Amino acid sequence: MTDKRYYQKGNPDKEPLQSVKINTKKVSSDKSAAKFLFRQKYTKPDAFKYPQKLVVVYSGGTEREKDYFRLIDKNPTLFPVRIDFYADPNFEKGGRPSIIQFAKDKTDEYKESASEENPDSYFLLTDVDHFERFLREMKTECEENDIELIISNSCFEVWLYYAEKSDRCSAFNVPENKMEVSSAFKTWVNAEVKGGLKPTKAILNIEQNIENAKKNYEEEDGFPNLFSTQMFRLAEHLLPFVKNSLKFLR
Repeated sequence: MTDKRYYQKGNPDKEPLQSVKINTKKVSSDKSAAKFLFRQKYTKPDAFKYPQKLVVVYSGGTEREKDYFRLIDKNPTLFPVRIDFYADPNFEKGGRPSIIQFAKDKTDEYKESASEENPDSYFLLTDVDHFERFLREMKTECEENDIELIISNSCFEVWLYYAEKSDRCSAFNVPENKMEVSSAFKTWVNAEVKGGLKPTKAILNIEQNIENAKKNYEEEDGFPNLFSTQMFRLAEHLLPFVKNSLKFLR
């Protein structure tokens, strides 16, 4: 998503919604992460029909995760939901993911003007392949800050696979070296799915995606096993707001 809409309180007959370009500055690991992407303070409108729901998504990934929500972002008049997406461009550089501190600070900012009758929802997407050693710490911090942690094992492409396929990646030969699983899977899945993965169109199959991911979901101690993803939880949250309108985009 290359821009993001935001609303200012006041009379809805005034100036139209403004569009703000994304500032993709690097995210530091300290509290200065709040400078990342947007410095504009979000405030809900006093009277405006849409969106009925705001969903805030923070992500360690910057490409396919963002592309998955692109149809909603590009068709704001079709969907009674708005998704504010924030990505960490430094997620592959190792160390503690800087998106964590940013997500905590930004969520606090949203809550200052949140509606008790129609509360916002907050999700943080992450993968086992990049952040496995930080997952327990991330889960605790998310729970303490009303952010739902969504984990895919080994990567987000597992969710995209289930948009097309119902089996548990049965044809994939898992490498002995677990550090090679994610890259090998990404190569395999693009060949396995006819025409390759299409992140921007996957949401059109959201109901099938949910069904397949849930059917194949396995976890231990709250963390998904290999070829399992918790993305169906975010998708189920979105479904009531997107189900009726997606048919116009198919």
